[in-house]
Amino acid sequence: MYPSNPVQEAIHPRQSAQVTLLDSKHINLHFPLVKKEGPLTLQIWPSQAPKDWHYFPLGQIDGSTQVILDLKDLPSNSGPYAYRLQGPHGQILQSGTFLFPASPDSHKDRQDLKPHTKFSPVQLDQGFLLFQLKPAPHSPAIHKAKLRITQDQQNPKILPLTPESPDGLFQTLIDLNQDLSAVPIKSQIEITFADGQTKTYPLADYQIPLDKLEPQVQIQEEADTLHLEISRAQALEQVQILLNGQTCPLTHNSPALYQTSLQLPTNQPATIQIKALKQGQPQTIYHKTFQPAPTEIKPFKQGLDSQVSPNQDFQPLYPAPTYPTGQCTWGVKRLVPWVGDWWGNGGQWAASAENLGFRTGSEPRVGAIACWDDGSYGHVALVTHVASPQAIQVKEANYNGQGAIRNYRGWFDPSQGLGHLTYIYPPDTL
Repeated sequence: MYPSNPVQEAIHPRQSAQVTLLDSKHINLHFPLVKKEGPLTLQIWPSQAPKDWHYFPLGQIDGSTQVILDLKDLPSNSGPYAYRLQGPHGQILQSGTFLFPASPDSHKDRQDLKPHTKFSPVQLDQGFLLFQLKPAPHSPAIHKAKLRITQDQQNPKILPLTPESPDGLFQTLIDLNQDLSAVPIKSQIEITFADGQTKTYPLADYQIPLDKLEPQVQIQEEADTLHLEISRAQALEQVQILLNGQTCPLTHNSPALYQTSLQLPTNQPATIQIKALKQGQPQTIYHKTFQPAPTEIKPFKQGLDSQVSPNQDFQPLYPAPTYPTGQCTWGVKRLVPWVGDWWGNGGQWAASAENLGFRTGSEPRVGAIACWDDGSYGHVALVTHVASPQAIQVKEANYNGQGAIRNYRGWFDPSQGLGHLTYIYPPDTL
């Protein structure tokens, strides 16, 4: 009885149906120019999905033609919709398009969807702020969310939020150890809802509770050099480092981070003090006296023909900003200028070097890097002496948890018990 293709061109001029929202679940379609002369049928389909069409019988009130539709009977997308009104013999009386009027429940006011947010200092003793987000009561489900932080003219810091509970709680940690200054945090949240909506909400400025943020001092000894780092330093002003009463240079690398390296005297104790103003009050935040290290005497086994270049004393002269201070990778990078910045953990160095064109092999040579891959983090060290493949000496850091760069082991067999061994040779090696 009905045409098989509801999208064929209408033979009557197009007219606009009058659409009225009755409540949150029903609409009324009114066709004032069409008189009912027998049973009429309304066909409706989404304009973007012409095969998804529906039939509805029409009623008549006061001589006009209209139909009340339950929204749940229609496809979920909001339109636009195309329609066609058919007579009792399938003839097309009217065709056109329409949009549903907005439902009070389908389009909440922007502020109604704004989630509840909170900055919390509960982990401030570890240098972190906790940020939490909970959806508004009538909000659609949140698919993903991120926090965007800006301060002064710094580049925005974007932190994805992680869902933490079935009730929709999201949260993230804001690291204060090296980033962010003492000025109030300016931020906004960017949300993608499960229904596809995306919203951005500015948040009220948040002042870090500086009275609860304690600076952290980290010291790394390396022979007669002391590497010093002050983090979580947002609350500090006029920071000074004194070595035996003398002021030393200090680099302010970020709003929360100071760093320096000090050359310690070898024949007398060294007293280090860090002084600063904290919220206007003078404080000594660090004080320690270091004793000079005893002269190191390296054992040498008789009968071993040691290979060592007199021009290579392998001093830690080179920066290593991309490797954690005190780790084996940091130690070798400090000793060797040709090591790359992003070679990974010690066990990954041989593969990283090969990918960059460095030669590798199984023969120990002075100036080569020994790389042990144990299937975990691995280890690296710089070869300083070679007597045979089973007798070498190295300089290294993080040996048995000791972070200084030293010769800890004297002569030892590198093939025993440390994992698969590969040597990385300097770029000028034939």
